[in-house]
Amino acid sequence: MTERLATVTTVVDSRPALVEQWVATELGNSSYVVVDRNSGDAAVIDPLCDVDRYLAAARASGWRVAASLDTHVHNDFVSGGPTLRAATGCVFAVPDSSGIAGVDRTLRGGDELAVGSMSLRAIHSPGHTPEHLSYLLVDADGTPLALFSGGALMVGTMARPDLLGPSWTYALSRMGRETLQQLLTLPDALSVLPTHGGGSFCGSATSNARVTTVGAERRDNPLAQARDLAHFLAIHAKQGRYPAYYARMAPINRAAEPGAATVTTSQLSVAAFDDAVAGGAIAVDCRAYADFDAAHVPGSLNVPGDGPFSAWVGWVVDIGTPVALVAASEPAAEEATRQLRRIGFHDLRGWLDAHDWIADGRATATVVRCTMGDLAERILDGEHVTVIDVRQENEWAQGHLPGAVHALAPDLPGIAARLDRREPVAVHCATGYRSALGVSMLLREGIDDVWHVSEGVEAWSALGYPLVTSA
Repeated sequence: MTERLATVTTVVDSRPALVEQWVATELGNSSYVVVDRNSGDAAVIDPLCDVDRYLAAARASGWRVAASLDTHVHNDFVSGGPTLRAATGCVFAVPDSSGIAGVDRTLRGGDELAVGSMSLRAIHSPGHTPEHLSYLLVDADGTPLALFSGGALMVGTMARPDLLGPSWTYALSRMGRETLQQLLTLPDALSVLPTHGGGSFCGSATSNARVTTVGAERRDNPLAQARDLAHFLAIHAKQGRYPAYYARMAPINRAAEPGAATVTTSQLSVAAFDDAVAGGAIAVDCRAYADFDAAHVPGSLNVPGDGPFSAWVGWVVDIGTPVALVAASEPAAEEATRQLRRIGFHDLRGWLDAHDWIADGRATATVVRCTMGDLAERILDGEHVTVIDVRQENEWAQGHLPGAVHALAPDLPGIAARLDRREPVAVHCATGYRSALGVSMLLREGIDDVWHVSEGVEAWSALGYPLVTSA
């Protein structure tokens, strides 16, 4: 598991403005550090709660963190605004009517917040949420330099309108269409810097690009081409499921309690790990699924750290539940801890080195690995096997194996009782990542003969076999 917030990209570089983009790849999100080079004043937009890295960057460059701003009440991560305010004394500013407690300033459309000689001008841009603001960075002469669009405008799309519940979908979509029309009146060359991007469950991103321009979105964004609201809805309301932990984020962010600025973790002995699990902690193995399949702690969940780790843990484990990690190294454990903190896990008991478990002579469990060719041979021989496809609904609809069962990994405990435990259960996704979690969840349900199919439906097609598409 590698550090996921290590790459910082300069996305605006002009006097006096410097804007850095900090990407949390596992969440599909970006936060931004805006600096007036002349004064050294800085603002952080949509910061994550592990603020130590922003603070370290500010110290190293001699910047003063003067403000922290949120574009909206976040549903996918804990805002770092309260913690930045506690650590630096900066102004914590949020949209008016957001209901966030303990802020220094609430902003409405047209309000401005100074960053040195520059200003961040609030634009009311509802659609993802009703209170949503975008921030237009302007220089001392009022010239636009960049638009921080949050979820109001993403690369090729907008953030989803249904997180407040299905009754909000149509109203927020209508607001979102009006917002899009408003934002696309800005200058063509203006940089658009979204918070949500590729990999975020807050929107069905059409691209992994994280920076765009107004002109590119006017030309290429399918939502901008929709001729009326009905056609807009046909594109915008077509969203996949999102993680269960989202329901917990808005209340946490409205409470705005500052947390620890620095993330730490401790290594557990085998005995201490045993005690943690006996005390109710869920064991989460963040190693690569090949290592998990070869040997793992019985009963542990496998969520590999090289993907959307925290989102999937938060989908199948309540954020109030204690977690004990299994990792291959201390850096991997520290990064996993950091990512879980970002979505509200607070009872993290530490981490166990997987090698220590084996060295202690403890029993390990294994998973049968197979290719799509192995599975095809069994299917075409007419043998008993259950095939479970754990991909999202839109992937399933585009083509799936004949006779397969469709169930996302979080749904597997609910269908486990209906599965034939006398015969093997083969689980696949597109790459092996989500199926790794699915396999480990079935093992926790007491289904012992589980196969991990490490290939996706493309491998089935490559064998010359047809896929079934939804009617």
